[in-house]
Amino acid sequence: MRIFTLSFFFLAISLMGSTLQARQDRPSPPQIRGQIVEQGSQDPMIGANVVLKTQGDSLITSTTTGPDGKFSIAYPRLPVFKLEITYVGFEKVTREFSRGMPLDLGVIAIREDSQLLGEVVIEGETSVGEMKGDTAVFNASAFRTRENAMAEDLIGKLPGVTIENGQVQAQGEQVQKVLVDGREFFGSDPSIALRNLPADAISSVEVLDQRSDQSRLTGLDDGNYAKTINIITKGNMRNSYFGRVYGGYGTDNTYSVGGNINFFNGNRRISIIGMSNNVNQQNFASDDLLGVSGGLGGGGRRGGRGGRPGGGGNSFGVPSNNGIITTNSLGLNYSDKWGEKINFTGSYFFNATDNTVFENTNRETVISEDQRQLYQESQVSTITNNNHRMNARMEYDINEKNALIISPSINFQDNFRYSNLEGLNLDQSLDSLSDTRNLTENETQGYSISNNLTYRYKFDKVGRTISADLFTSWNQRDQLTDLISSNKDYVRNAFDTLVQETTALSDGFNYRTNLTYTEPISEKSVATLSYQIGNNKSAADQKTFQLANEQGIMVLDTALSNEFDNKFLTQRAGLGYRYNNKGLNINMNLDYQYAVLDNESEFPTVGTFYRDFKNLMPTVTMNYRNQGGTSYRFRYRTRTDEPSVNQLQNVINNSNPLNLSVGNPSLGQSYNHSMFVNMSRFNMETNKTFFVFLFTNFNTNFIGTNTFVAPQDTLINNEVLLRRGGQITSPVNLNGQMNARLFLSYGTSIPKWKTKVNLNPGLSYGRTPGIINGQTNTNENIDIRQGVTFASNISKDVDFTLSTTGTYTIVNSSLQSNLDQNYFIQSSNLRFYYSPNDGKTFIANNVNNMLYRGLSEGLDQSVWLWNIEAGYRFLKNNKGELKVYVFDLLKQNNSISRSISDVAVTDTFSNVLTRYGMISFTYIIGNFKKSDLPDQEQRPGGYSGGRGARSW
Repeated sequence: MRIFTLSFFFLAISLMGSTLQARQDRPSPPQIRGQIVEQGSQDPMIGANVVLKTQGDSLITSTTTGPDGKFSIAYPRLPVFKLEITYVGFEKVTREFSRGMPLDLGVIAIREDSQLLGEVVIEGETSVGEMKGDTAVFNASAFRTRENAMAEDLIGKLPGVTIENGQVQAQGEQVQKVLVDGREFFGSDPSIALRNLPADAISSVEVLDQRSDQSRLTGLDDGNYAKTINIITKGNMRNSYFGRVYGGYGTDNTYSVGGNINFFNGNRRISIIGMSNNVNQQNFASDDLLGVSGGLGGGGRRGGRGGRPGGGGNSFGVPSNNGIITTNSLGLNYSDKWGEKINFTGSYFFNATDNTVFENTNRETVISEDQRQLYQESQVSTITNNNHRMNARMEYDINEKNALIISPSINFQDNFRYSNLEGLNLDQSLDSLSDTRNLTENETQGYSISNNLTYRYKFDKVGRTISADLFTSWNQRDQLTDLISSNKDYVRNAFDTLVQETTALSDGFNYRTNLTYTEPISEKSVATLSYQIGNNKSAADQKTFQLANEQGIMVLDTALSNEFDNKFLTQRAGLGYRYNNKGLNINMNLDYQYAVLDNESEFPTVGTFYRDFKNLMPTVTMNYRNQGGTSYRFRYRTRTDEPSVNQLQNVINNSNPLNLSVGNPSLGQSYNHSMFVNMSRFNMETNKTFFVFLFTNFNTNFIGTNTFVAPQDTLINNEVLLRRGGQITSPVNLNGQMNARLFLSYGTSIPKWKTKVNLNPGLSYGRTPGIINGQTNTNENIDIRQGVTFASNISKDVDFTLSTTGTYTIVNSSLQSNLDQNYFIQSSNLRFYYSPNDGKTFIANNVNNMLYRGLSEGLDQSVWLWNIEAGYRFLKNNKGELKVYVFDLLKQNNSISRSISDVAVTDTFSNVLTRYGMISFTYIIGNFKKSDLPDQEQRPGGYSGGRGARSW
């Protein structure tokens, strides 16, 4: 059946490709070509609009000039038509065309419009952007922001981009990287660039799916993508230094100090950032390599987003972290080009946080067709966390034939956590079943070291290459946990006390090597041959000691102790085909993978668990752009996911005696199918944008959860007591898991109001199977979403954004189909900034509202978070700023979230930062020099032009 399905799939793709190829192989229309330069300096005009119109001014097609000012646009085959060249602040150039006229226009010089310049503000609407291949390019000048705004303020105005709870999403996907002029900026942390670069330093912004290094070196699509934003800086910023420093003190001894400084000297760039505060402000994303932050600041939709009312002063937003957090951080980023062949980027970043968090949790679990159970939990925790992150990247263009990329990374983390937890199980009649009171002290240390090396060799024959990719990583985690627990069975009125100490040590080594050979078949097509081998080795050693009441000493508990080794070896061989002709690009690969899962238990029992897996792994990508500028993308890929050593290790975790967990050494790998379809269009004549995205994922042998809820006091493995109403979970392979998401974005403008409007409707579906007390349950959830944003584009003195997003979620349980767990969450935001005297004085408001309906009792709320600030700017060029800031003026801020699993729905309420006032001073650092570099694009990989990927 699988072979038939794959054969049918490839036949369909081949027919589609043949149809498109036939269309592409038709004689292409002649091209109108030219180069646009500024009349005085003769500098190329980058991003000028070139539009073809009928004699009646109807749009035929359009394009923009590239980094060298050149353009090429298809001849429309009309008897007469006209070509218009526009650039804001310059006079419009119009050329009339008729049959027989030459199509090579040569160099066209345009001059500044003297009637618009001088002291008069230029009126007119800059083109929003365009699609270049599979990259959406936005003109920063088309989105006006307030004075001293940061990159985050600008990025949030782009069509299809949202920033919520500190997470950046572009075109419906989470952004994994933010580059600056094609180079990494403090590794892969998107938050650092957005919260440390000024908006007025940005020329344009690219949104793209960045391919893997090996894919970019060979030009072959391996199906590995990372949603990426590339910030292109202005030419005059590339030989200058700029930044800001700030300090503030407020009520309840709140404080915030920090700053950043950037030294740009052509290719050499040095950036230093730092901050210290006790008001939950962070200029980085959390990096929890130890996996110890679970439950603290978890996902879900919540109130208290805490966005800042504006720039200046503190340039870092208040993220959605739960609790009250004190943060200290320091970072250094260095980037340079050594000679003509080496691009280097390296960074070091340190952050330390202290967090006090209080959480209330309500969980409703479906046990059978007519039985449910409730769990209530309150937890107070203090957490201290320290991270050191070091990243580097070297791109070495050895010679015309050889290229090398090396990307090492080193991370260290230590974490200390003390928590006081109270949990209670109730039946559906709200009668108490069992409870627990825990005191836990947990100390964890660990590191992760990795390196990726990519090498490519070009043969003399064009298109013939061989490349190798080698990835290696080492990691270790050392944890010590002390637990004191008191537990009660209400039905039998029985008590027990638990005192124990657990040491857990785990380490791992992973390598993966991939070899790829490409051979040209024709000028438009290439065949590929690839082989990959990888091995993921890991080991876990857990020892638990319990206090023996009779002796008063700590004794090894073998039921809670285990030594376990895991090896997962994969080998993959494949054939591929690539076709590229003008606007059409097709990549097809079919791999065969053989994998072996080899587990060994060494203590307390000795055993071996061996399984092998054989899979066909197809991958298909297709990109097509028609002459009207509409881009279509299709991507289908498969992958396998092996279980982790923690999922395999057969040892019970009783850190919460009412919620036990244990591994499953018989677990196998899962097999994932994913599909992505996209249509994107920019209409430069009307400045409208339209995106459609469809994502689907389907898993076979999905690693789900097997849950057992004890109907009475039960001994697990005849040794560990699980109280009545308590539950134990273990991973299990299941079929039928899937999710799908449809996302649309439509952007337009209202010229009369100088406002841009963005509509973001969406629909998502999730299906998660699980096992509860031997019965299969499937939870389905459907999200229906509508979002709308009005963003001003008036001036730097008036800036407002009004947005609202409502999501209605339908939840269905197969065991209890009549159970009503549907809910609605609406998030609304108004940001308004006004300066009556060219930025000297200003006032800003940021008002958020979170509306919850259908959650647990007491959580259906309407929460308002109102932040307000007012200030005065002085010194030369308004470089000094003094302001008064009030956070959470109404003192309503809180955090509410809902999560849906296979058998349960969980609501969580957490404490967050509430009202405080602060006075702060900010000094803007800047020395902008006129650069010889134009504001041209610097694509990922440090090159100009192309499709968002360096093609060596």
